Amino acid sequence: MKKFVIITACNYKYGDFLIEHWLKSLLDNIDTRLVDIIVLDYGLTEVQRKELKLKKVKVVLCKLDGHIVNIRFSDMRKFLEKNKYEQIISCDGGDIIFQKDITHLFSENKNEFRIVAEELRDPFMKQMLKRKPFNYELRKEILYILNNKKSLNAGFIIAPRKKSIDLCKFLEENTVKKEIFGSDQFLVNIYLYRNGFVDLGCDYNFIPTIFKNKFKIKEGVFLSNGEPISIIHNAGNWFRSLENFGYGKCHNHLKPFHYTIDKIISSLFS
Repeated sequence: MKKFVIITACNYKYGDFLIEHWLKSLLDNIDTRLVDIIVLDYGLTEVQRKELKLKKVKVVLCKLDGHIVNIRFSDMRKFLEKNKYEQIISCDGGDIIFQKDITHLFSENKNEFRIVAEELRDPFMKQMLKRKPFNYELRKEILYILNNKKSLNAGFIIAPRKKSIDLCKFLEENTVKKEIFGSDQFLVNIYLYRNGFVDLGCDYNFIPTIFKNKFKIKEGVFLSNGEPISIIHNAGNWFRSLENFGYGKCHNHLKPFHYTIDKIISSLFS
C-alpha cells in the first residue's frame, strides 16, 4: 500500500471514458510510486475490469443500491477504514480529465479539506430541497447557511484519512433518498462550511461554463494564459457544454448553444 490514494466510482456506462480518458490522463499526471488508484465498481463490464487491472488499478466490487454519487461515500468509508492511507482524493470518474501533475496536492495543507469553490450559488438548491432528500432540520440549515455562499464542487475533494472517513459517515447518516442525483453536493457543502476547508482555486476543478477565467482549447488542451489547466470537469447530468469530451488532440469542442445557456445561468447566480 502506498502513502496516498485517489478513489473514483463508475459503472459500465462511463467505464470506457474512465479507462480511455480519466485514467489515461491521470497516469500522465500523477506519481504512481506514491499514489494508489481505486475504482469502486458499480457494474463495470468484465472487459473494463480486466483493462483497469492491467493498468494496476485496484477494483472494489460494490452494491448498486442508489445513485452512484450518493452511495460511493458509504463504500469509500468502508474501504478507508480497512486501508490506512495518509491522504485521499475523492474524484468523479465519468467527466474529468487531468492536464498537469497533481501529486503535489497530497502534500499541501495536509490537515485540511481541500476543494474548489465555484463562482456562483447553487441555482437549483431550492428545487432540490423540495424533493425532501434530507430531514427537515437539515433542510433548514442548508437554506440558512448555503443561501448566499459559493457552491463547493464535490467532484474533487482532498482530505486526510480521518476527515475523509468522517465526511463519508456524515453523508451516509444524512442521505435519506439515495436515488436522487445531486444530494451529495449539498451534504458536502454543509459539512465543509461547518468544519472549514481550503479553496484550491479553479485550476483544480475547472468547469468552463462556471468560472470567469478566460480559456481556449488548442488541439484538445484547455489553456489559460498559455498554460494547461490542471483539471477539467465537464460537469452536469445531461446538459453538458462540451462535445466529444476527452483526453487527446481530437477531443473537446464547445457546444455553442449549451455553453451560452450555461453561462447565462451562471451569470444570474454569481
